[in-house]
Amino acid sequence: MDPRLEHLAAERASLAAESERLAVILAAERSGRALRAIALAYGTGCRDDFDRERQCREDEEQMKLVRSRARALDRQYHQLTASTHSVRESG
Repeated sequence: MDPRLEHLAAERASLAAESERLAVILAAERSGRALRAIALAYGTGCRDDFDRERQCREDEEQMKLVRSRARALDRQYHQLTASTHSVRESG
């Protein structure tokens, strides 16, 4: 296997693991999100509610970055495999 493909495959696996980790964290954070929103809207929330909401938003942004990077790696991977196949077929 082409070393570039191996590197991309390893990085894709790492991003997949990070995406799964963030998905679990976000699921837990979102479960209490509605109650936090109500508490914050009515002024009954505490600093911890603000901190949790901020962390949830940061984790959502991190998830967007991970997914974007994974899509970019997928494009690179498919371009490399397509060029490898065309070289094999022409050679």
